[in-house]
Amino acid sequence: MSNASPLELVQEEHGSKAQLAKKVFEVLEHPDDEDEAQALEYRVQTMSNRKLLRLWNAHQVLSDKFGSRDELVDAILSARFPGGNEDYEAKIKGFTVPKLLDVARQANLVSAAELRWRK
Repeated sequence: MSNASPLELVQEEHGSKAQLAKKVFEVLEHPDDEDEAQALEYRVQTMSNRKLLRLWNAHQVLSDKFGSRDELVDAILSARFPGGNEDYEAKIKGFTVPKLLDVARQANLVSAAELRWRK
């Protein structure tokens, strides 16, 4: 079996890049300012297929395995610091979902295979 290109995967799994971009935009956190939200939407629409697939996969792993971002942060904290660590919690709450999942991988909460967008 040959590896499909990101374009082929987007078309096969999501129909079009525009549809995938819309799905990714819906799961991302939006800024409060309307102009910033429109700028974010434009950036998502112009992202590469590979990055869109990576972001979509990251959010799917988050929702399937942990449920929410806060639950992921709690799982990381309990795995790395059984007694808790408020400073570390404050630090990782600002991380993006892909970065949080990488920290979870380092804490053996997620396997590297689960984080690959190309299966």
